[in-house]
Amino acid sequence: MTTMTISRLPSVPAVAAKAVPLFPSAHAALIFALHYSMQQYDRPLMNRIASGELTAGVSPGGGTGLSGLDGAGQAGMIRAELARLSPIEQAVLVAHAAPSQIPCACGIACCSGFKTNPEWQDAMSTLTTAAASGALSGCVSNGRLRSALIQRLFGAKVTLAELAERFEVDDKTASAHQAKLKRWLFGGANGVTGLHQQALRKLSSRFEACGWIEVCVGLSREEH
Repeated sequence: MTTMTISRLPSVPAVAAKAVPLFPSAHAALIFALHYSMQQYDRPLMNRIASGELTAGVSPGGGTGLSGLDGAGQAGMIRAELARLSPIEQAVLVAHAAPSQIPCACGIACCSGFKTNPEWQDAMSTLTTAAASGALSGCVSNGRLRSALIQRLFGAKVTLAELAERFEVDDKTASAHQAKLKRWLFGGANGVTGLHQQALRKLSSRFEACGWIEVCVGLSREEH
């Protein structure tokens, strides 16, 4: 008599699913932490993942899916890693990723509803001071012009001609200082890296070790 047995397929996967990082890049993680505001309490992250609301830690809207206490905790951990960098490295990353203005609830009639973000302002002050002996060493430069040029490099909508007129300098001077500051911050030809890339690479290594972002080969200002 021949005995037949029915084999069962394993009920669990033979290979464990690969954990997917919470953030696509170190810059995205920084933006999350520096912009984070606890507006509401939400269900714990693991509950939302289990219910299918989140796929691989990413919300349908394209964010990290972190909010409430989960978001506050993650933002705090990101900030703790940022604090391990040197002051100038912290400053260049904060200047790039933090909002320049935050909501103001003073209630004064003349208030626009926004005020300068102290964290961003401190970062800009650090960079402006450091640029005098760094990017513009040997040059006579106006501190307010240095600050405005750095802000322009980080996205402020103002032309060089407007800055030259505002601070009463020659157009060529404003342009020359801008070029030196850009090279100092973001590097240039022949593989020269700037302060921003150097700082971001250090922070990216820390975030990779924590499992918060994918391991990256090379970084660019736009991608990271």
